[in-house]
Amino acid sequence: MKKMISDQIDFKKELHKDCYLNGQLAVYVHDNNGEPLAELSIMHDSVELAPNEFVLKYYSENEDLAQELLKSHLIVPTNRFILVGSHLCPICEVGT
Repeated sequence: MKKMISDQIDFKKELHKDCYLNGQLAVYVHDNNGEPLAELSIMHDSVELAPNEFVLKYYSENEDLAQELLKSHLIVPTNRFILVGSHLCPICEVGT
């Protein structure tokens, strides 16, 4: 049986924020040992974002993790999207 990611990580402690070189918000998840687990955000110069917004990488290896974070309201969608390659990515905010 597949173990849920949320069983392995305390997201409230392990959701980390930084900034990309273009000033956009970068969001990461670290495991309980402080090791990087996933980069949830994508830097995208063609979209204007508020300081608390980021483009969520909602595909590939991040799909399950992103779903859990959205369900827990730690990441909140803004109902705006951007096409990154062939993927429609939601613009989100980090929840409180």
